Amino acid sequence: MDLGVTAIGLASVALCAMPFVVTSRSRKIKEKQMMSSLNDIANKHNCQITEHEIFGHYAIGVDAKKKFVFFISKSGETLNHQHVDLSTIKTCEIANIGKSYARKEKVTERLLLKFFSKKANEPDIVFEFYDVEVNYQLSGEFQSIEKWNKTIKNLLMNN
Repeated sequence: MDLGVTAIGLASVALCAMPFVVTSRSRKIKEKQMMSSLNDIANKHNCQITEHEIFGHYAIGVDAKKKFVFFISKSGETLNHQHVDLSTIKTCEIANIGKSYARKEKVTERLLLKFFSKKANEPDIVFEFYDVEVNYQLSGEFQSIEKWNKTIKNLLMNN
């Protein structure tokens, strides 16, 4: 009797834990793929990632020595690669695009990190950290974009 109850208990625990184990493994595999892609794009520019962050649908990294920033975002099954040579950049700013309502509440629809070139005729480079059409809910993107804006501005000051 005790053996049967123990077996049922163990089977129940295993079934309840299974979704968490599978989710954790799949997240780790996705993070490895994003990091691999980030390193690949850095290697193409003879750079090495010295600081990085992987955050769900995007990964960002910098080579502090050569002053390059690399960004990868996942849209469906496609990976979008972007990079910025900070020696060509004047400044970077956060763009919080959203709607304001009567109670002075602002609902964020997009969070962008914009890089403004030193040359007036070159277009701005934009890294998209959040889009309401893709993610539906903010979950740490504000903190992430503020951290990277500060990190990049420090690199620009030392440029």
